[in-house]
Amino acid sequence: MTHGLLHGIITNGLLKSIGLAGMLLLLMASCTTQRRLTRLDQEVAGLLDQAQQIQFGEEIEPERLDIDGYTPFVPGEDGDALSLDLRKALELAARHSREYQTAKETLYLSALSLRSAQHSWEWNPTNNLSALLGIKQNPSETTFSTDSSLGFSKRLLSGGRIAGSLALSTLRYFSGDHSVSMQTIANLTVNQPLLRGSGALVAREPLTQAERNLIYALRHYVRTREALLITIADLYYDVLNAGADLRVAEQSLASFQYSAQRSEAMGEFGGKVTQIDIGQARQRVLTAESNLVTCQANLRSAKDRLKIALAIPLDLEITVDAADMQDLLTKPLPSPQFTLDEAIALALSQRLDLATQQDQLADAERAIRIAEDDMRAEVNLTGSATARSARRNRLSTPRLGDAEYSVGLDIDLPLDRTEETIALRRAQIARQRQQRAVSATQDEIVQALRGTWVDLEAYARRVEIQKLSVQLAEQRVENSRMLFEDGRIAIRDYLDAQDDLSDARNSLTRQLVAHRMSWLRLLYQLDELNVDAQTLWTERLEMN
Repeated sequence: MTHGLLHGIITNGLLKSIGLAGMLLLLMASCTTQRRLTRLDQEVAGLLDQAQQIQFGEEIEPERLDIDGYTPFVPGEDGDALSLDLRKALELAARHSREYQTAKETLYLSALSLRSAQHSWEWNPTNNLSALLGIKQNPSETTFSTDSSLGFSKRLLSGGRIAGSLALSTLRYFSGDHSVSMQTIANLTVNQPLLRGSGALVAREPLTQAERNLIYALRHYVRTREALLITIADLYYDVLNAGADLRVAEQSLASFQYSAQRSEAMGEFGGKVTQIDIGQARQRVLTAESNLVTCQANLRSAKDRLKIALAIPLDLEITVDAADMQDLLTKPLPSPQFTLDEAIALALSQRLDLATQQDQLADAERAIRIAEDDMRAEVNLTGSATARSARRNRLSTPRLGDAEYSVGLDIDLPLDRTEETIALRRAQIARQRQQRAVSATQDEIVQALRGTWVDLEAYARRVEIQKLSVQLAEQRVENSRMLFEDGRIAIRDYLDAQDDLSDARNSLTRQLVAHRMSWLRLLYQLDELNVDAQTLWTERLEMN
């Protein structure tokens, strides 16, 4: 009876204590999680700052990544159409583009990987706490024992590891003499490879690769940002082009309608207009109406593609600034102030993606040296020291004078290194592949530059030709109109002149846009865009 009552009291007390301890641990966890996330963000920001200074120099203001600051686009309450120019479109992309947010997160994740690799080289604390309630029925005995420890571990550049701990073991009897037994144990252990796995090159490899991966991710992020500018500009100019085509189609329809009405009027008053001429005029009106419908559909599609890239709702109406197209029509065409050979040399010296390929070749070389190290015998020197206190009913310090010491060797002779040999061969093949990848990237850069260079020159020439073509077509339309009204030419000639003018105007806008996009691609291929991280704007868009 007494034993059962005691057992109930102990059990209920322990359960309450455990429950209270669990609540306290949960409360502590909830209070510290946010502080830990904040501290982690600060550490990652420091790593990103260091990476940017290594890559771009200390004179560049480091960019801060706000991965939690992404917000979807919210339309205004007035429901009006969203007016865009190229600058505003790029600003919207910087704030709301899903692709840009993913690029930021990818860079941030690389910084997290580096922070994780760094953590394994720090003085890391270790702890453990366990408790056990034991009950025997015959003979009756109730005990409560705990084992707890607090320690540390640290990796060494030599390839070794050092670990230490201070442990406390307790045993309490709740029956019989109600005695308490306690013992403290101090331990220090060192493990040091002497052959395989020794040295900073091998030991530090995960950290070294994580550091280099962050640089690679930073370069990729910058290139992604520049590529996004190209994408948004291309889609924006597509809308401008489609809008220009629509305006030309509207002008053509109005002109053909006027021509048809004029021809019908001339036919009624006995002019030199046949029914065939009138039919041709009406047919041109129908063709122009069909072309207008096509242009309207093309403009809607171009706008939808731009909306998707900007991550704005598809049902939101947008308008684009025709002044951007007017700038293309009036401003001088930009042209490189260097030769093609100079452009190729510049690209090969500063392209970020090529720099990554070349650095990855150094990674492959390092991987071979590490694989060669794995071929060696494994000889590990181990040493430990353990001191214990006497078991007493009170807490006491370990007796260092009675400490136990041990030293030993753990040897694995290289009798079987099949897997290691395979790994070495794979590393050698990976190096050869990376050498080819570097060479292929260089060739691709040169090929792309040559193609863009030829396109830029060709589009510049076509723009000049189309400007002259528009002038001639306008003069021809005016002359044809007067000749037609005087009855000196057939209406077919006048309608053909109007068609040619529409085609010339459409071709001019397309050539202007193509030239501008080729210019931007040339700057991208040279890594000369210098895009602002917050707005995706570059001064290159304002320069000729």
